[in-house]
Amino acid sequence: MADITMTVVDCTKAGIADVDSHASAVAGNAAGGSDFLFPNDGKTIIAIDLGAGDTFTFTARNDKYGRTETLANVYAGAGGEFALCGPFLPELWNDAAGYVHFVPTVGNAADIMLAVRVANPT
Repeated sequence: MADITMTVVDCTKAGIADVDSHASAVAGNAAGGSDFLFPNDGKTIIAIDLGAGDTFTFTARNDKYGRTETLANVYAGAGGEFALCGPFLPELWNDAAGYVHFVPTVGNAADIMLAVRVANPT
């Protein structure tokens, strides 16, 4: 099963009208149990529309001093809720290529996820 690399969308003052129907949104079962990943510069969050509910586990990395951070099962919703996770400090969350990895425990098709970068205001 292949990993799913998410496209990061820049958010503007106008906002994002609908996470579910955005062209870069992915379903919770898209990876078939493999990792989801997204490029991270420290300004990226994950917006999750919990259609069915799930638990999301993010993979932490050790920084140059051996420190790490833990997000134990970031969010477990029953469905019909909306969650935001992040931003993620690159030193503690990025792999060697600059990506954050996470896995939904169940991988529900109704859970829709979108990687959003909070860019500089214009």
